[in-house]
Amino acid sequence: MRVATARRPSRARAVLGTVASMLAVAALAAGCTGGSSSPEESSPAASESAASEATASDSGGTAAGGSEGAADGGAGASDGGGATAVAVPQDPYPVTPAPEGFVPPEPCTGEGAYFTEVGTSATPDLPERAGESLTVDLVSIEGDQAQLRATIGDSPARDIEPMTLGEIVTLDLWTLSVTSVCEGTQQVEFDLID
Repeated sequence: MRVATARRPSRARAVLGTVASMLAVAALAAGCTGGSSSPEESSPAASESAASEATASDSGGTAAGGSEGAADGGAGASDGGGATAVAVPQDPYPVTPAPEGFVPPEPCTGEGAYFTEVGTSATPDLPERAGESLTVDLVSIEGDQAQLRATIGDSPARDIEPMTLGEIVTLDLWTLSVTSVCEGTQQVEFDLID
């Protein structure tokens, strides 16, 4: 007598069914999250590229540097259509106070090696260092405080914190010390100490 037994699916068929189910779930998940099916497109570099393209399109430019603004007659930068860099304001150069016990001389002694007036650059020219030049301009004087501005090479001008007699400021490779602040004649003198 033959006993009827239920037929079992073959092992290969079961494995194929499982793999097919997993692929279907992965495809469904990728479709729901907006992901892509190719590994290159889902890499972090591709995500960064997509983000930069989205940023550029939000500002009206392109990821290639705002060439759409140039294509429409160059009006891109002025009407917000081009991608332009915004200058980041820089903090003024910090000033080191005069040493403790420093007795300031008279404010208009005229003893500094370098001299500047409001609206002019210091003379004589400060020495170049590492192939860069330094220009120091006097912006204003209020009481015993001088407002100076420094320009190193082709970099944008940067303010220096208000300075008075005996105070020191380091501007990259140059260290300056104020020796005379004369409000009456709107003049400042300083020495290069390093």
